Amino acid sequence: MMSLAVPVLVWSLTESVTLVGTAAAAANLPAFIGSPLGGVWADRYSKRFVLFAALVAQVALAFALYRASLSPDLTVTWLLTLTAANGLASSINLSAYQALVADIVPERVVRPAYRLNAIQFNASRAIGPAVAGWVLAEWGAPTAFLVNAFSHLPLMATLLLVRPRAVPRQASTNVVSEIIDAARVTWRIPALQVSLITIIASSAFGMSVQQLGKALAAEVFLVDDAGYGMMVASIGVFAVTTSVALAFLGEVFRGSILVRCGLVLYGAGLFVVAATSHFQTALVGFAITGVAHVLVNISVTMAIQTHVPDAVRGRVTSLQLMAIILSMAFGAQLGGVLGDLVGLPVVVGAYATALVASAAIGHFLLDRLHALD
Repeated sequence: MMSLAVPVLVWSLTESVTLVGTAAAAANLPAFIGSPLGGVWADRYSKRFVLFAALVAQVALAFALYRASLSPDLTVTWLLTLTAANGLASSINLSAYQALVADIVPERVVRPAYRLNAIQFNASRAIGPAVAGWVLAEWGAPTAFLVNAFSHLPLMATLLLVRPRAVPRQASTNVVSEIIDAARVTWRIPALQVSLITIIASSAFGMSVQQLGKALAAEVFLVDDAGYGMMVASIGVFAVTTSVALAFLGEVFRGSILVRCGLVLYGAGLFVVAATSHFQTALVGFAITGVAHVLVNISVTMAIQTHVPDAVRGRVTSLQLMAIILSMAFGAQLGGVLGDLVGLPVVVGAYATALVASAAIGHFLLDRLHALD
């Protein structure tokens, strides 16, 4: 909901594609600090406590955005400042959360647990935008921020009941050296190295397009906020369907095959979006990207969580999340600037080409991505 409400508000204030991209960057660039910090804290301290503290901050910031969005004196600068603060808290949250999953299930079922986690994560990507589009169309951004604030409360209550298993704690040194140690571990283990390279490509040229969705909806497909929500929800609905299918299929398909197919499908879906101004046709393209997103991201996440040592799980997970968020922010900002210059369909087509090229690079230069198997 937050990811839809902020671009809608920025667009209503400025009608600038560049500033819509800047809003995405403001939400995501704090991950450069928050993700590794959350990872270090998750390895040093209780992951449950780190996650709970981050959620408290997110609730407070959602209320602050609610109050600010009601003010007639709201400026883009203040909106982006609050968005950046929320992005910092969110990135700490995600690092602790993703690392916590492995601690609340027996070690023998870590891979199925992350498949199950992908189902609920993608379900939120389907439900959230659909609800947000309806709320934005009926009541506007302030109500969306208010609902977002209350949406964190069930997870906060659940955290009070969870009892994670004991895992080795990393001896504290300093934040920078601990992050460097995790980066060295990541680069030494082929599965982690290939996973990080893959996720950077899919985030920069795939996930970033969703951040430009409001501008696409308004300028290219000529639909309102409800249509914008439907557009983003179409990604989530097919992502949920694909993640459920992968949960049942288990280990039938190798990760390397799923990632190569996912990158090509990502490109194909974006080519459909770039080639049409017809909204219903674009929904088909976005739905294809939802399938592709799951094929790539579940395979990469399982490879990381299977091969990472427990003592550095939080920090390596944070590097994965930082790669996703920063690459997505870079792609959205670059796409926004280029969109104002050459038009968004051209940008989306270029990004589609980059994704197909990434699949080719993985096939020919990275040993067909076999490290992910």
